[in-house]
Amino acid sequence: MPITVKEIMQLKEFQNFTLIAGREGEGKEIMNIGILDYEYANEDPDLERLWAFGKNAFVISSLLFAKDHPERILSAIKGLCRDGVAALAIKTIYYDTLPQDAMDYANEHRLPVYTFGRDDAYFQDIAVIIRTKMEERDDTELLEQKIGLLVNDNLSVANVRSLSQEILPEGGYRQYLSVYCNAKSLSESIYYVRAFNELRDRLGRRDAAFRFRNGYLIVMDMEERQIKGDLAGTVMRNLSLKQEDYFVGIGTIHGSMDEVSISMQEALYASQYAKLLGESSVCFQQMGIYQILLPYCRSPWMEQYCRNILEPILDFDRQYDGELFQTALLYVKMNGDVEQVAAQLHLHKNTIRYRMSRVRELIGADGDARFDEQISIAFRTYEIQRDISQ
Repeated sequence: MPITVKEIMQLKEFQNFTLIAGREGEGKEIMNIGILDYEYANEDPDLERLWAFGKNAFVISSLLFAKDHPERILSAIKGLCRDGVAALAIKTIYYDTLPQDAMDYANEHRLPVYTFGRDDAYFQDIAVIIRTKMEERDDTELLEQKIGLLVNDNLSVANVRSLSQEILPEGGYRQYLSVYCNAKSLSESIYYVRAFNELRDRLGRRDAAFRFRNGYLIVMDMEERQIKGDLAGTVMRNLSLKQEDYFVGIGTIHGSMDEVSISMQEALYASQYAKLLGESSVCFQQMGIYQILLPYCRSPWMEQYCRNILEPILDFDRQYDGELFQTALLYVKMNGDVEQVAAQLHLHKNTIRYRMSRVRELIGADGDARFDEQISIAFRTYEIQRDISQ
């Protein structure tokens, strides 16, 4: 995804830029950079079209063309809006601000306009910084695509080896694990960019870190790391992240580079489980039955199994305005403790027993000692699928 105007303006190099119009357009993506000179200062529409800036350009100008002609500024703003540029940054050599009609037009057409002082930045420096950030974003997206392939179950061992060699340190690892830090909110994405850069600085020389999906995927070299206490504690101390900002999933230690794909998937599933529980961090080996449910919750066999269990209960509730589904869901969450379910729903425990007996009948498990297992798998998978779809 291309970098946005707002993300650029949150960089320290642009801290002295002041937004004077078009705040609603700060989410626009930047595709190229241009310098505005006399392109819109003439009265020839053919020349204007010839010199027009590309769509989503970040445009820089001193407004030299309007030095003694402030009326030209509105015309230029209209031309930039027509061409669909992303933003305009004005060096305050000739004008400290814009005429009100130009400001109103920029606001109306969601064109962000910034001003900066003559000593704050040079045009070429601005262009280099933005181009560098655009290229970094492109590199990040390419790496993310490769990791997306790596966490695909359908890759052959040969393909796993090839992709691993492309993105991981030369020689691979003798012992390693993967960690996925799922950011709870990316509303201020530049914060996470900075946090990621700081994270990379803290990691070991042979650790690898990537931006992936909604957070960071890290492969940690564990050969010389001493595990003090529990594995999760060791990993979290090494990462030094603000735990309240992430759902962290920690995979198991592997000794073969052929298992990189599995290692990464463990971290992703553990992070998802942490989110499901509302925990800051979870190790894959501590997930119990979810070590199977999360990888296979979308398989056709699992979906068919869940439909066979859940649909009769939902059909009953729809037909009789019942509450069997929610009762059974809570029964699973409370590990079959009827008294806890009754207290939660403010009902007598016999009412819960009656409802669960109806569930048994509906799914054809009356008298089946494995009833609790059957509904546990179905309802836990339902919760996973609901979490994924949100």
